[in-house]
Amino acid sequence: DVPDPLPKGPHGTLIRSQVMEDYTFTGATTYRIMYLSESIAGDPIAVTGLASFSTAKAPKDGRPMITIAHGTTGIADQCAPSVTGRNAEMGLVESAFSAKALIAATDYEGLGTPGRHPYLVGESEGRSTIDAILAAGQLPDADPGTELGIVGYSQGGHGALWANQVAAEWAPDLEVVGTFSGAPASEIGVIIAAASRVKGFGLMVIAGIKAAYPDVDVSEILTPAGQKVLESVDTGCADGVFRAAAASKEELLTPNGSQSPDWAKLGVAQDAGTEKTNDAPILLIHSDKHGTVPTLFIDPVEQRTCAHG
Repeated sequence: DVPDPLPKGPHGTLIRSQVMEDYTFTGATTYRIMYLSESIAGDPIAVTGLASFSTAKAPKDGRPMITIAHGTTGIADQCAPSVTGRNAEMGLVESAFSAKALIAATDYEGLGTPGRHPYLVGESEGRSTIDAILAAGQLPDADPGTELGIVGYSQGGHGALWANQVAAEWAPDLEVVGTFSGAPASEIGVIIAAASRVKGFGLMVIAGIKAAYPDVDVSEILTPAGQKVLESVDTGCADGVFRAAAASKEELLTPNGSQSPDWAKLGVAQDAGTEKTNDAPILLIHSDKHGTVPTLFIDPVEQRTCAHG
């Protein structure tokens, strides 16, 4: 439960932690964490996630750090990885680095905490991902260093690129040494434009943008039937939203709604790789066999990031 009122402090302040006895790797301790972050509107919020580090003594200069942005689980609170105890990316990173690194994995804003999750809203994902590792560093005996690696896949591939993009301003004391982005769902403007064809994903993106930018008018892009189906994002995880969208016999999207100035602008504003970041390398990987995020998404990301050096 989120304390009311929230404690005072800068973003990345650890609020609560809980050892997960049933989820840990040999020689390491895994925690559920709650920490302060900041919404797009500038309001203090609580975000939850996971953290892990070795029980062995840290090196003199502190533990190297990895922060993880997870793939799509949904928008409803019960879909948060720290609630379910299931986080595939966390497991992969822990299995390789639990003996040496301080690891954090955000649930993202609104997943498991009050408010709707701003799904695929880049700055929100980036802040949550960076603040998770700042909070993890405040756990007893965490002993954080300054070097940070950023990891993410699918939605998390998008989140990882945005974490890298906001890191210099959001956490200037951290030294980002590399970012891995796998199959990033980066072209949010494209998803908005194709929402009538990718109904489930389209609905979650619309819900996410509305959560971050409450003044945007949903009726410009969704019919009354679409607005009714949109409510499914608050009760089911991703597969439930996909089923609800597929089951509807009515039109969910308004004609040309994705081309309305507000929705077109806010969609493109979430695209990743649009600004020059630090000089640390970015590794982009996508598979031709990927059945969810089309490989055509990776090309403009590569072109934009390379154009920025």
